[in-house]
Amino acid sequence: MQLTAIALWLNTAFAGFDESVAVAVHRLYELAPGFFTPFLTLITYMGKGGAFLILLSIAMMLFRPTRRYGTTMLLCLAIGALITNLTVKPLVARPRPYSWDGSVYQRIWIEMGRHTESDKSFPSGHMTAAMAASAAVFQRGNRKYSWTAFIFAFLMGLSRIYLGVHYTTDVLGGVITGGIGGILGYRLSNRIPEWFFQGDARNLLPGYRQTGRHQSAKSAGTRQIVIDGENFSDLRGFYAEISKALGAGDDPVRNMDALNDRLRGGFADNDAGALEIVWKNAEKSRGDLGYEATAAHYERRLDKVPEANREKLEQRIRNAREGRGQTLFDTLCGILRGREEDGRTLTLR
Repeated sequence: MQLTAIALWLNTAFAGFDESVAVAVHRLYELAPGFFTPFLTLITYMGKGGAFLILLSIAMMLFRPTRRYGTTMLLCLAIGALITNLTVKPLVARPRPYSWDGSVYQRIWIEMGRHTESDKSFPSGHMTAAMAASAAVFQRGNRKYSWTAFIFAFLMGLSRIYLGVHYTTDVLGGVITGGIGGILGYRLSNRIPEWFFQGDARNLLPGYRQTGRHQSAKSAGTRQIVIDGENFSDLRGFYAEISKALGAGDDPVRNMDALNDRLRGGFADNDAGALEIVWKNAEKSRGDLGYEATAAHYERRLDKVPEANREKLEQRIRNAREGRGQTLFDTLCGILRGREEDGRTLTLR
């Protein structure tokens, strides 16, 4: 069988590694075939052709609370598939491990039920899709919990080795291509206009947004800006994020007084009748700008305040150290939430 240079290198350089992992994974079959075989077969079918994950992402797009997740996932899947199926697989053209007569892979493959695949082996398309989808959920969600999405990706890779249809290096290649697709898809999703995520599901239909009753905030006389807690983790980062969102240009917001003045002064040159600020990933910001950050912020200011205000600032530090009083997050929300200036309304969501 004629191999490309890359396929030959993979088969030679990683021969021992691929075979040892395949034999180790096959031990699961020997230990509990009645459990692992149906379970991992189900996992592998969830990645077949990407159909399940594509349908899942489309279903999530129909509902406003999950639309951002579904959109991100669909973009990640599409980019991962383009990288794998249109670029890397044809370039490498690595045969499936079970195609080698008499090999340990073929023996495992026969024992597992001869799951035949039609395309080339490197990288694993199933793993690419699972990794891209998992990366989308991880990046879009609260990372304290969203890392669990990678459990699905791990199980997908395990199932492909278990069934004897992929080398371990194929799976690792899918981790890379899926990870790239996940990063690019997430970044691309952040460029989608906010009305797409916040409107009625019918907004997704061509022409409806312009003629239907669910119009974008801007067309209804409201300007909407978005700040994302994933883009910053401290007060300085918040100022940079809000300055960018407001279009501050050469006059960025540098402190709370400046932010208050800018919003009072016509909502940063906003011509609309109202300004709505959407704070994404606010729970992350609540933690980043919580009591610990609040105490540290006031301690840095302690030597700069007049003596008359020093006692008051020290009390704020004690309160923050004891988990009492307003945090920086609370104070910022107070500045951004609910006010009217010169007939204009400011709201925070």
